[in-house]
Amino acid sequence: MDLKLIKDIYNLHIKGFEGLDFNVISKDNYELIYNKNINDVYSNFISNFDVASKDKFNTIIDNADKVFRDIGRKTALYLIPYMKEFYKNKENYFNKDEFELVSTEVWQIYTDFDRLNEIETNCEFDVTLELTTDMEKYANIVMSCYQSRDEDDPYGDLDAGYRQGYMNYKEIHNDIKTEFYFIKINDEIIGTTQSVYNSELYGIYSLALKKDYRGKGIGKEVLKKQLEMCRNKNIKVAYLQTEQDFYPAKMYRKLGFKYLCEVYYYLKN
Repeated sequence: MDLKLIKDIYNLHIKGFEGLDFNVISKDNYELIYNKNINDVYSNFISNFDVASKDKFNTIIDNADKVFRDIGRKTALYLIPYMKEFYKNKENYFNKDEFELVSTEVWQIYTDFDRLNEIETNCEFDVTLELTTDMEKYANIVMSCYQSRDEDDPYGDLDAGYRQGYMNYKEIHNDIKTEFYFIKINDEIIGTTQSVYNSELYGIYSLALKKDYRGKGIGKEVLKKQLEMCRNKNIKVAYLQTEQDFYPAKMYRKLGFKYLCEVYYYLKN
């Protein structure tokens, strides 16, 4: 397991999303991330620490409790493999009476750019990606993709606070670039996607399609176009993150993405 790569992806992930109204508090031995508009665990957690004892772990949790309590959140923890001792022995720190495993996330990477042209998307549409700075419109499209009001929709729902985060977006770090795209067919916007990258890593986020356009090879075509952007920038590693068993995960693997690791979100009861 490439722990350096995993940590580099985590750092880009966090810095890239500070511009969406995320707050990052760096302490001596841990990092606390929260968003006052968004309630879910993906936007409010502690991470980036290792521990040598249950006492030290409990001290960090107690400190985080105070911050999250002030903003009306439960304490959550984002557990990543480079937190070595903690990750390896997680069963010693999380008992079911105190913590609930609420999500397992799978990270995948793409490095085989020499074979990128061999990817078959079987998409019959002329798909284009249009770079946008109209963040209100972008936010509305994202939310419309995730809020189909269909109980069986595998996309699930998205916390309404993300709308405000996108609308308030601002660039913070000079060494990181974030780009927002409308996915279009015949000038109709049918989805969104996002790129967060630096000189070494290229992250693909928020790839979302309106329900009527799924299962038609459009998502594959969008991914291929973003991987081409990555290659054109001379970046050697692209990555994406999905919930375990979320249905596009297998599709990503078929396109050439490779499993990197699993990470876990725990919520304190």
